[in-house]
Parts: sequence; C-alpha cells; structure tokens
Amino acid sequence: MTIVYGQIESLKRIRETLNRKGISRFNSIGELNNFIKNYENEKEELFYKIEHDFKLETETLQAVALNLQNNYNTIKSDAETRLNKRLGKINTKCENLRSSPAKNAIIELGHWYLLQIVLGIKFFLEKGYKSIISLKTSKAKKQLEEILLKLDVHTSNSQSTISTRFDAALNKLEYTKSVVNDINPSIAGAIGEHLVANELEKLSDTDVLFNDFSLSFNPPIYNRSDNDRIYSIQIDHLLVTRAGIFIIETKNWSKESIERLDLRSPIKQIQRTSYALFVILNSNKSVGKRILKQHHWGRKELPVRNVIAMINHKPKGKFNHVAIKNLKELNSYINYFEPIFDESEVRSITEHLGRLKI
Repeated sequence: MTIVYGQIESLKRIRETLNRKGISRFNSIGELNNFIKNYENEKEELFYKIEHDFKLETETLQAVALNLQNNYNTIKSDAETRLNKRLGKINTKCENLRSSPAKNAIIELGHWYLLQIVLGIKFFLEKGYKSIISLKTSKAKKQLEEILLKLDVHTSNSQSTISTRFDAALNKLEYTKSVVNDINPSIAGAIGEHLVANELEKLSDTDVLFNDFSLSFNPPIYNRSDNDRIYSIQIDHLLVTRAGIFIIETKNWSKESIERLDLRSPIKQIQRTSYALFVILNSNKSVGKRILKQHHWGRKELPVRNVIAMINHKPKGKFNHVAIKNLKELNSYINYFEPIFDESEVRSITEHLGRLKI
C-alpha cells in the first residue's frame, strides 16, 4: 500500500468553510454527499422527526417523574415507619413508668419526672409528625415537584413547542443547504480527489503519495516559451515512484463542463506546474546532483509525468505531454513505466520534496 502524506486540499477548504459557517454535522465527504442526495427526503421527514423526538422527551419525563414519585413514596414510608416505631417505644416507656412500682417516694418522684420528659418528647413528635415527615422527604419532594412542573409545561404547550422546534430546525436545514450549495464545486472536487487518492493508495508500498503538494518560489521561475513567471504551484496529488514523479490533477467534471470554453484549461495548468517542478528537481543544485545515484553514463534526471484523472467523463483525443485517464485506467498507466530508481533513491526524493514543501 502506498505511503501517504497530507490531506486533500479541497477537503480542508470545505472543513474551514463549514466551521466558519457554524456547521458541524458533517464528518466526511460521504456524509456531505448523502445530505445533498437526501435533502428533500430529510426536509419532508423533518416534522415527523420533531414530533417523534418530542414524544420521546415526554415519555422520558414521565419515566423520570414515575421514578421520583416511587422514590418519594419510599422515603416517606420509611420515615413514617421509623417515626411510628419510635412513638411505639415511647408509649411502651410511658406505660412502664406508670405501672412500675416505686420502693419509696424519691424513686416515685424520679419516675414521675422521667415520665413527664418522655411525655414531652411524645407530644413534640406527635404534634410535629407532619413537619418531621416533610423535613425527611423535602429533597425528594422538591425533585418530584420540579419534574412534574416541567412535564406539565412540556405537555400543555405540546403543539406550540413542536411548531417552534420545526420552524427552527427547518431554518437550520435550509441554511445548511444554502452553504452546501455554495461549496458544491469544492465538494465535487473533494469527492473526485478522494476517489483518486484511494485508487493511488493501492499502488506499491515503495511508492509515496503527497496530497495537496504546494510550493512557492522567490524569485519566481521564468518560463521563457510562455513568457510566464511562476510564483507558486499547487498539485492535487504528487506521486513518487521508482519510475519517476507523477503530477496528478483531478477533475470531477460533467460532459457539459468539458465542452465549455470559459473554463480554464487543466492542460495548461498542469503543464505550467510540471515545468516549475521539473526545473526545481533537475537544476544543478537539486536532486539529480546531490541525491540520485550516479550512473556510469552520466547524471540522471528525474522524469516528471503529467496526468489528469477524470472522474466522470474525459475529452476525446490526445494532448502533448499530458495523459488523460479515468479512474480505472490510472494505476495501469502508472505501472506501465519501467523502474529507473531503487528504493533508497525513492526515499531520498521523498525526503527532498518534504524539505522543499516546508
């Protein structure tokens, strides 16, 4: 499996745009693509989803209320049982003090005073019976009352709540759709680049793939034949193999887009990029002189081949120095070329490209 560096550039742009717009529901291109395909269905089902979620919330609140009611009843029952048991012991104590014979007047007086104390405790417990139970159950009662109030408000305004939630959800859905529509070209590009990257990853484990490879030049590279000063280049996929380097640009264009005259030619774009990269890699100060192994016939050059990978349709005819391939043809085309470098040279080229990118 191919060694891969970097993330697809169009995917990074999409993530940045969605984050800036406050949209976090998408975690992959697949989810974005599914949203586009299923938008109308999602819109139609939105009300039923809101209604279903509301019913689930109601059932959850009812379950919580029932649980808190049972908890309150248990705490109250336990408190009453303990208090009644204590009052039973006090009554028994009173009966014993009343019926217990005294040997002398002092003991009898002591029994009387003790009886008064016990009767006082009894009076306090009986008089404050409800208050004591209320104190023991206050926390559980408060929790129960809060959830019952919440449930009452929730159910008494059910239609209004569902309607409000639906309006808010619909506005959010339509906003999301408008943002997705604005970045739809980037989504199509990301889908195409993702498919190409997945295909390239099936190549040999000695191959190295750079996704979104970009360089800036200062001073710029001058292309005399086109009278063009090249300040920077950006490559969708830069593949390093034992057969050399492949610049791969992905185009997820429709048949109509291919025929349009106002769209910038990807041929010119990739040829411009290829020229700059070839100059950088094969200059006297670059890879050929310092990294590639010497051949007894002389200094080796790094071949740079240009490929445009078309996801849907591709133009008829051939073009100078640029291969136009669909997804199924891509890896076969790359594997067609004979190896001219060994694995150590591939590693050296990869490391050099990494340093250039930094």
